[in-house]
Amino acid sequence: MIVTVTFNPAVDEEYLVPEFRPGKWFRSSHVDRSPGGKGINISYMLSQMGYQSVAMGFLAGFNGEYIRDALRRLRITTNFVHVPGETRSNVYVVDEVGHVETGIAESGPYVPEEALSRFLSNYDRMLGRAKLVVMGGSLPPGIPQDIYRDLVDRAKTRGIPTLLDAAGPPLMTAIEGGPSFARIDHRFMARVAGVSLTSLDNLMQVVSRVHDYGVEWAVASYRSYGAVFFSPEGIFLAEYERRNLVSLFGVEDALVTGFIIAREENMDTESAIRFATACAWEDSLHVEKGFRGRSQIEDLVPLVKVEKLG
Repeated sequence: MIVTVTFNPAVDEEYLVPEFRPGKWFRSSHVDRSPGGKGINISYMLSQMGYQSVAMGFLAGFNGEYIRDALRRLRITTNFVHVPGETRSNVYVVDEVGHVETGIAESGPYVPEEALSRFLSNYDRMLGRAKLVVMGGSLPPGIPQDIYRDLVDRAKTRGIPTLLDAAGPPLMTAIEGGPSFARIDHRFMARVAGVSLTSLDNLMQVVSRVHDYGVEWAVASYRSYGAVFFSPEGIFLAEYERRNLVSLFGVEDALVTGFIIAREENMDTESAIRFATACAWEDSLHVEKGFRGRSQIEDLVPLVKVEKLG
């Protein structure tokens, strides 16, 4: 069983707006509304590819009910703890003419200590059936900054691999616990670690440092159309074409989803990198979150450029 953890779910609303400018009214040419948050996005995309998962975390209010119902309609098993308040909404505006993307995210509802205790009890029970745990995203008020480290440690004591996609102190603390896979956030590394990730050399340095903590796979996005992978077989750069890109809203989660599928299908290192990158590419070609189909991804796999850097 694949378990995904989303502490701060959201209702994602993505709007395609021609020539968007601040201070004016616009009529959207396309709207996509879906349950969101990193773990939920990955459960959502896995289901599109025929893979089952269990989604865990916290939900609140009417938005929470919408998310739970939407996931169940997709036959995704849910195990959420309900808390007071309202699950947040995220708004994402894509200017289809200027190719500029704007996002607004809420902070999310406060999670009481008692609710966190219930979640951890549920999590421990789920580990008895899990073969892989995926966790990530922002933390709502009330959740300790070291929570991802705690989840990684609990899974590792049972020999269960963990995949992490987070930012800030929760990312750095969890990396020290040595998850199996970690995606590195550009903004945090540039601001806090003092490392600019616009340089390929710096990207290689950062993923190498992360690998030194025992992280088997470390991944950092490269520009807006590729990624650097530190794998068990060396460091690779994977890139795809920039033309025809529509939205980058879900590409990071699509890449992680692709990696999970490649792992489940026992792909070799280079094939896994190609497939994960092709998943990110396919997601970027349309507004709707996720994938239009496996065949569309497979068509892109041979077009991904992969170079071994070290």
